[in-house]
Amino acid sequence: MAYGMSARAATPLQAARLELGWKQDQTIRALQKAAAASGVQVATSNSLKTMLSRWENGLPLRDPLYRRLLCQVYCQTPDELGFTAGDVELPARSHIAPPVGPEMVQYFRNVFAEHLRADNLMGPSHLVDVVRAQAALLDQMLPNARDGVRDELLLLALRYNEFTGWLYQDACIAEQAMRFTDRSMDYALEIGRTSETSYVLMRKADIAADLDKPERVIGLTEAALRGPGKLSPRGRALVLRLRGRAHARLGDAGECERALDAARAAVERDHEPDGLTDYCTPAYIGMEAASCWSRLEQFGKAIAAYERSLSTWPAELRRDQGLCLARLSFAYAASEDVQRACVQGRHAVDVVRAAPSGRALAELQRLRVELAPWRRDAEVSDLSDRIRSLFRPAA
Repeated sequence: MAYGMSARAATPLQAARLELGWKQDQTIRALQKAAAASGVQVATSNSLKTMLSRWENGLPLRDPLYRRLLCQVYCQTPDELGFTAGDVELPARSHIAPPVGPEMVQYFRNVFAEHLRADNLMGPSHLVDVVRAQAALLDQMLPNARDGVRDELLLLALRYNEFTGWLYQDACIAEQAMRFTDRSMDYALEIGRTSETSYVLMRKADIAADLDKPERVIGLTEAALRGPGKLSPRGRALVLRLRGRAHARLGDAGECERALDAARAAVERDHEPDGLTDYCTPAYIGMEAASCWSRLEQFGKAIAAYERSLSTWPAELRRDQGLCLARLSFAYAASEDVQRACVQGRHAVDVVRAAPSGRALAELQRLRVELAPWRRDAEVSDLSDRIRSLFRPAA
């Protein structure tokens, strides 16, 4: 652990707080702030203090809301916080199904487009509860839908469940991400079109990569690539960049480069917007390639690729811009170019503050650790304070 405090902690949950140098009151304020941002209610400050003390001393925490909020404020997974996997329940559903018709289909389609825009601008914390509830509502409506309306609702249920999985993934809660992505796969198989199935297989591979399972990533991407011509160019690029990531994790630079070259060639082809893969731009694939070179400790190559991507980064994809900047900062720090690491790190903090992302926050924490040998340097100290401020609850 970064600060050597976990040895004195009774539980992983307590260790996470001590690593940040927080008192319990700071965690409580962070929980209240995260709950307010998500539009949910939590217990009073006094009750939260009692509950937190019990959880930190080993009382099982089974409430899915508090699990999610604690994972969010500490930017750690349920496993890292010591939560028992597999017993998180979804919210209870109403027994009264809403009416099903073309107007309802259009409503969900319109709202989904707005959710995608909001995710790119604001990050997952403001959306996950709303999107999860709408995914559950679609699940509930499907038994009452017929013919063409049912076909359209099936596709929407797939997209809402997959998107819920993505929001959990970006909040660094990979187990819940896989749970909702598995539900979207059920709908993809029912729809029976290779394009939808391949896209969800790609998403499962992405989560497997976050769980550090490169062999599983390779197997899932092979399945996604079956059936030539079925994947859109951007969909194919997304699959291939994950193959590159898996080979980088396994230390195979040659296979990694072949996969990344194929991903670049695919993303540069003409294509039609589909509302799912539009975020996959040449700049995005460049960032993913740079991450592979950084994993392979080819930091000069990684820095050049990050900077090329940032020079053409789409303004509307702000959340991933913060991630790219944080990764670039780390590559500079790993190359011992402390000044540039600090310059890009400050830029990353500004973007991440506006559009929070669990993945970007984790990268910034990793940057702090990488810069620790230079912690007495004034610029490094300033950047470290800025990064800590992202985790510090408002007074």
